[in-house]
Amino acid sequence: MVESRYPEAVLLDRGDGTGYGFFFKNEADFSRAVESFSKPILRSFQGQPIPNQPDPQDHLRTAIATLIAQAFDRTVARSAGPEAVSWAVAACVRTTYTSAMPLAIVIERREGKLAVRSGEEYLRHPGHPMAVVVHAGPHGGDAQFFASDAEFQRAATREPNERSWLPQIVYRLYERTPSVVAGRPLRDLGSGKTNVEFRTVTFGKNAPLIERAKSG
Repeated sequence: MVESRYPEAVLLDRGDGTGYGFFFKNEADFSRAVESFSKPILRSFQGQPIPNQPDPQDHLRTAIATLIAQAFDRTVARSAGPEAVSWAVAACVRTTYTSAMPLAIVIERREGKLAVRSGEEYLRHPGHPMAVVVHAGPHGGDAQFFASDAEFQRAATREPNERSWLPQIVYRLYERTPSVVAGRPLRDLGSGKTNVEFRTVTFGKNAPLIERAKSG
């Protein structure tokens, strides 16, 4: 397993083909995300200890689990959005791995409990996207997951809708991709049209992005 001081991608997989994908540029970026969630909570415990007050770290873990559970249940407050989830996810990873950690990390829910594991399968790059992420926030956003190329093609050849439109664009443009593909919607203020800026995550592996040959 390849390890790092920060994860390049953390994928929250609900198990139904949906979830979130979050990306961190470097260790400082990851640490800022961790502190954005942890600092306000731990700050409330500063000062004179109060009898029967919970241990600060236990309280932090409870807060992390609560918000991530809301992400699984699709009950995150609109005012919080994906960025708050990315902070909770970063704090969750930090409490799980105190030093070196995998480049790709997957958060799942098994029998009602959070499970954090290495996403080693994302480093193998089978040639089709295993995760397609709408990179709407600073760290990422909603994701769709595909266990096989056939599953990706089924989703990508359906009519696009509000919930699923990015896989269709990826499929139309690219014949081969790394395992994680993200698209950031960009609105052209002049024309009013929305374009998509793509990025891929290779985790330092040889994983080419090959455009599909244009017909005609």
